[in-house]
Order: sequence, then C-alpha cells, then structure tokens
Amino acid sequence: MEAQTEKKVSTLYLEQGMYISNLDRPWLDTPFLIQGFVIKGEEEIALLKKFCEHVYIDTSKGVDTAHSIPGQNKLKTNTRLEQCLVDKTRLAEYVDTKTPAEEMPAARTAIEKASSRVIAIMNAVKADKRVNAEQVRDVVEPVLESVIRNPDALMWLTQMRHKDSYTYAHSLDNCALAVAFGRHLGLPKGDLNTLAMGLLLMDIGKMRLPEAVLNKAEPLTEKEFNMVRGHVGYSVEILEKSADIDIDIINIALTHHERFDGSGYPSGLIGTETPVYGRMAAIIDCYDAMTSNRPYGKPVSAYAALQELYNWRNKYFQEELVEQFLQCLGAFPTGTLVEMHSGEVGIVMAQNRTRRMSPKVMLLLDKEKKPIPEYIMVDLMNQPLDYQENPLTIVRGLDPGSYGIGPTEFYL
Repeated sequence: MEAQTEKKVSTLYLEQGMYISNLDRPWLDTPFLIQGFVIKGEEEIALLKKFCEHVYIDTSKGVDTAHSIPGQNKLKTNTRLEQCLVDKTRLAEYVDTKTPAEEMPAARTAIEKASSRVIAIMNAVKADKRVNAEQVRDVVEPVLESVIRNPDALMWLTQMRHKDSYTYAHSLDNCALAVAFGRHLGLPKGDLNTLAMGLLLMDIGKMRLPEAVLNKAEPLTEKEFNMVRGHVGYSVEILEKSADIDIDIINIALTHHERFDGSGYPSGLIGTETPVYGRMAAIIDCYDAMTSNRPYGKPVSAYAALQELYNWRNKYFQEELVEQFLQCLGAFPTGTLVEMHSGEVGIVMAQNRTRRMSPKVMLLLDKEKKPIPEYIMVDLMNQPLDYQENPLTIVRGLDPGSYGIGPTEFYL
C-alpha cells in the first residue's frame, strides 16, 4: 500500500517549499491562478492565510510538516475523562478541608506569588528564552493545593484583586478556573496539574505579538485580527522547543480556540476531534474573557457570561462540559454582585456545594441602595431567624461596578 502523501495543514504552519495541492474552498474564490503550486515566498503564505483556514499539501512534491491536522489519527485526548463524561462518574472525590475564611491566607499567598512568577515566565519568553517547566510548576502547585482544600477562597481573590495586565491576569485566572473545573469533574491530582499548566501557558505566544495590538482599545483590523490568531502557532512553537512540556499541554495551546461546530481555529476541528482538555480550555477561556476588563471591552456579570455559555452549548461548546462548568461555578459564582428580592445588594462570598442557588452572600447596600455600616453575612441555605418569615433570595446578577461598587475594595 502506498503511503498517503496529501496532508491537511493549518495555514499557521505553512513554509516555503510546500506544494499546495488543494484549498479549503474553491480555487475560483481565491486569487490563485494555478491549481497546485509550490510556495516560493512569504507573500504567497500571507495570501493563503488571508483566504484559507487550512490547505492540503502533497509531501511527494514538496516540503513535509509535523503539524498536519488530524484526520484518522486523532489528537491525543484523556480517554479516562472522556469515558467519565459518558458514564457521569468521577475518578477522584474531593471534599472541602478548610472553610473559605481558613483558606484565605494561603490562597492570598498563592495568588500573589503566582502573579509575580507568571510575569517572570512571560518576560523570559519575550526575551526569546525557553519556558522553564519547573518555574511553571512552582506557579501551579500552590494554586492547585489551595483550590483542592477549598475553591472559594482563591476564586474570590482572582475576582477581587487589581489586575494591571489583561494578558498576564487572564493566564493566571484561567489556571485557577481550570483547577476548580477539574476538581469538580473529579480529575486526579496529576491531571489537574496538566490542565492547570496548559491553561497557564496556552496564550504564551501572545508574547510575540506587538503590545500595541494586544492593548488596542478600538476594534482590530482584519490584518491585526489575523495577527492575534497567529498566537496559537507561536504558543505551540514555544512549548515544543521547551523541555519537559507534556504533549497534553501543547495540545491545549493548539486547540483552545477550536469550537464544537467546527467554526474555530486554527484547524476547524469538529466535536470530539478536539481533545477534552482543549474543549474545557475553550469554555474557561471564553468565560474569563467575558468577565474580565479587556482593552477593547467592559466585563459582563458572571451570571450573564454563564447564560451566554449555556446558550452556546452544542454550538461552540460541548453541552455536557458546559453543564458541568455551570455546576462547578454555581448560578452566581463567587465574587458576583447580586441583587436580592428585597432590593438589598450583596456580593457572593462562597458556594453551598449541595444548593448552588443558595450561596453565602455579604450584604453591602440596604433596600434604598445605601451602604450598610457593618456588612451582613447571610448563608442563603441556612438563614438567621431574622429572615425566616421572608427568606432572602437572589433575583439577578449585577454587572461589575453596579451602584459604584468596585471589586478591588474587597481584596482583603
């Protein structure tokens, strides 16, 4: 049997000397006059990137690649977790061993040390140095241990702390959310570590993009948008050249912008062609982006972001994973501003694992929206006697900054 010489390749990985045998669209929809040609320069590569998501190369007529898009040979996935999603079982069980208040000092130390270390890792990549896997593990380990003991403390701090850089903060927030999500799904600690490292590093290729583009407040031009999309290829390249970076971590970087319906990039993977870690990363990445201050947009409430994710289930994201993510964070995630049926306003401090609609809330404003001199803590699942006749319930989540309440003032 003759070896197959045609490969499907993302336009991110085109090189001079490759023979383009076919495109992902009709040739007549592109400016290429010849159906089948050898890439001779950067201009042809730029043109292919402009008009195509992927192309087909014939390795018998030109340069080969290690970055072919999987067809019969799927990207490596976590088969144990895939089966757990089908069976609705867990590989490990976790219980809170600390209350949020007890865990808060350790969580604060973990997040503050991690913040400075993430900056050091990113700056090293800017200076064309390789990723130091040991440094990455030093960031991940304290975060992982804190979330295992109790997720609420660290989730609270990631929402409340002041964030100087969206790119750096986004990476660390993604890491923390990944551990919380993996813990909820019952992943063993080794898998939590892989997932956390992958989410921390998946955008590291952005360090090769111009800061003016990353921090641009206006809508990106088509050229700038394509430039940003190129961070996926840069991330993969950086991680492949770094020692002790597991293939699962590289695959997270490669696939976290894929979408369940095939509308993502760089490879247009459909459904479970994307490994399960990549499908999880896509949900986390989207959620944190929507709820964060970005140069080009204001954050929405966590409640609104979760509603959007739910609306996108089985379109952009796998339904089973979306539902599990919603269960993980609760209807009103920790750090969310909420309005009660009484008109009072509070902030969600912690979740009740057995009743996700009834978190622990710190009341900040009274019924007339005036500050309460001494904040009142109410557990909506076990309310004090004062509330027994008219129990408090949440009627809606509020956007960050509503009623002049800034999150960073509660960074204890």
